[in-house]
Amino acid sequence: MWIELSDLFWLALTACLCLMWWQNLKVREYATRQVRAYCQQQDVQLLDESIALKSMKPRRNSKGLLELERCYQFSFTSTGDERYNGLIRLSGRRVQGFELPPHRIG
Repeated sequence: MWIELSDLFWLALTACLCLMWWQNLKVREYATRQVRAYCQQQDVQLLDESIALKSMKPRRNSKGLLELERCYQFSFTSTGDERYNGLIRLSGRRVQGFELPPHRIG
């Protein structure tokens, strides 16, 4: 059995895509833990216990290196009656910040 160069290319491409997918899952799990802790600190309830990827962009960090900036959206409530959408921004695996819209304090 002979392996052609095109077979190696497709194998390498598939491996890279699988690695990227796996890394994104790890970052999403980390972001979910951070959101849970932040919601607890802000005395709001995280709804659905999940977050959703809103955007992913390449950005330069403070050292000039290229990193992926991910923005995840999550839903929370402060009183149990209304649903609000918040955001968490990550650059690589570092939390850059949270954004919560104005909401009622329960």
